Amino acid sequence: MWRAHDLRLRRNVSIKEIQPPFRAEGADLKDARRRALREARSAGRLSHPAVISVHDLLEERGRLWIVMESLEALTLEETVGHLGHLPIHWTAWIGFQLLAGLRHAHGAGVLHRDINPGNILLTGDRVVLSDFGIAALNGDPSASTTVPISAAPSYVAPERLRGKRATPAADLWSFGASLYFAVEGRPPYEGPDALAVLGRAMAGDPAPPTKAGPLRRVLKGLLRRDPADRVTADHASRMLSEILRLEGVAVAPPRLPATRLPPGTFIV
Repeated sequence: MWRAHDLRLRRNVSIKEIQPPFRAEGADLKDARRRALREARSAGRLSHPAVISVHDLLEERGRLWIVMESLEALTLEETVGHLGHLPIHWTAWIGFQLLAGLRHAHGAGVLHRDINPGNILLTGDRVVLSDFGIAALNGDPSASTTVPISAAPSYVAPERLRGKRATPAADLWSFGASLYFAVEGRPPYEGPDALAVLGRAMAGDPAPPTKAGPLRRVLKGLLRRDPADRVTADHASRMLSEILRLEGVAVAPPRLPATRLPPGTFIV
């Protein structure tokens, strides 16, 4: 990631270089180009304060770059690392703002598929979902349905770990796991290595939260193993707004996404 300045439009930007995966015969530029185009298309069709803004996609001498808005921010992962865990009202506020962006993405037919504390940016007044590198676009036949090896199993929905297709409910599980991390100061599943974490994630529910207070009901609803039983984004948003109201934090009423998509939209 590079910090840069757009001379034509006179604005600061961030430039993300897409690193191609290496195979036995060398760099896989075709795969890198496909991933870069998917990320740019996914984020580029969204316009919401809680979603990173993408300005352009560049290719120069076989190197690929995504130009996006420049943010002075810490990730949720870094913030919790500094503070240990976040207070209930902070976590609820972060969740409420982030969920508005996620509902906007789902309303536009975009699944993120890799929500985790490292992809959630916190600025002075914004919560921003970034890194749409493995997002799935409605109708994109090139989008893989497998979970990438780089994904942290603590934040991947159980049905995705079992090889099921990505759905909005799977994004909501990852969203809930990120809120769990924020308020508890630890991921939903822990272990000495990724394989141990994966085994625990496949075997059962996360340990009950101990610091979440009124957020426990939200986390329980989001982290249900059966996606059919998981709370909806609308329901979660209403619960978060009620917690904030009781905590004395004023937020705008939850709004429905502008578009209602037909059943089967997210089958990729």
